[in-house]
Amino acid sequence: MMRKYYEVVVKGSFDLMKGFVLGFCEGKGIKGEAIFSEEHYLENESKFGQLMRLIGAKGGKVTLIVGSGFHDMINRAIENRGLKDELKVVSVKEVCDAYFSFEYKAYSRELGEKLKKLFGSLPEGLRIEKGKGPDEKVMPEGRGIEAYAPLHEYEIKAKGEIHGPVKNVIDFYGAVEHEEMVELGNIKLIYAE
Repeated sequence: MMRKYYEVVVKGSFDLMKGFVLGFCEGKGIKGEAIFSEEHYLENESKFGQLMRLIGAKGGKVTLIVGSGFHDMINRAIENRGLKDELKVVSVKEVCDAYFSFEYKAYSRELGEKLKKLFGSLPEGLRIEKGKGPDEKVMPEGRGIEAYAPLHEYEIKAKGEIHGPVKNVIDFYGAVEHEEMVELGNIKLIYAE
């Protein structure tokens, strides 16, 4: 059975909330349970909010992705520590799925094989939707032409969306975001109704 995750929006300082949650987790011996959307490419905010995150400004709301039951523990801990004036849970939504778009194009067989393997053997729980490719072309007439020329001996390209449980999607995004010739869209959340 897949674990349920929730988006928890807290009104208050990002630094205070992050310190509180990390201290709480450390004290309880809990590892990797809270994901701060401000540190990932989660598209759950306004365009202005995204701009503020990109320039490093922290707003008055903090968004966390947490496992089932964890949001209740955090809320009780906030109340027990007398922080209700500084930190207030304003919404909790169950996240039933997450996804991001991807596109890659490569002109060397070595990189092409690496990308094909990376996107062709996804971690458990993830799947590709709206996928096209990988399409490979071999054009011998392009052999020996410079790298930035319009014709290449080898070309591979693919695009689609990676869907699955939010934690798996975020983890995979982190694993591929710095790969050469890969472009990724922001992570989008789908909420349970």
